[in-house]
Amino acid sequence: MARTGWADYGFKKEDDPSYKELLEVGAWLAEGDLSNLEFALEVVDSFPHGEDSWLNSSWICHAVGSGSVASVKWMIEKGVDLSPKKTGGFPPLMECLDDLVQNRHRILELLIEAGADLNQRGINGWTPLHLAAMRDDETAMRMLLEAGSDRSVTTLCDDDANAEEEARNLGHIRSADFISNFEV
Repeated sequence: MARTGWADYGFKKEDDPSYKELLEVGAWLAEGDLSNLEFALEVVDSFPHGEDSWLNSSWICHAVGSGSVASVKWMIEKGVDLSPKKTGGFPPLMECLDDLVQNRHRILELLIEAGADLNQRGINGWTPLHLAAMRDDETAMRMLLEAGSDRSVTTLCDDDANAEEEARNLGHIRSADFISNFEV
């Protein structure tokens, strides 16, 4: 009989302290529970400047993905690196552009104001502008371009396309036209 996963060895992720820690701190981030975030700062070695020890994902990406403005603000005030090395392909600016993230435009605004790298590449070599174009998110495209996002940055893979070209290639014509016609 073939083994299919850790459970076959009697391992349950729910028993792993790293997993429990991720769930607990993740809940505090989602709730914007600043008193518990201060507690986590004292007891979790990697928090908030490092990565969780279960997924090895940066805590700032977890905060952004939680959709909590209060948590993201708190982490920025703690001086968290907004361009972490490990992001799973989704640096904080890109993480906040996910359609499921509540308050994504407010979080995007906070990250931009705090100096996040507007042209940091993520998955597929995309920049936040590429992703905003693929999401047809005109508000995010406007915010990124007004903040100085470089529309000439290319993916360095596949078609090596800038955000406008990539949007056009993938059928997001309104986004491509928006980028092309945008004037600061």
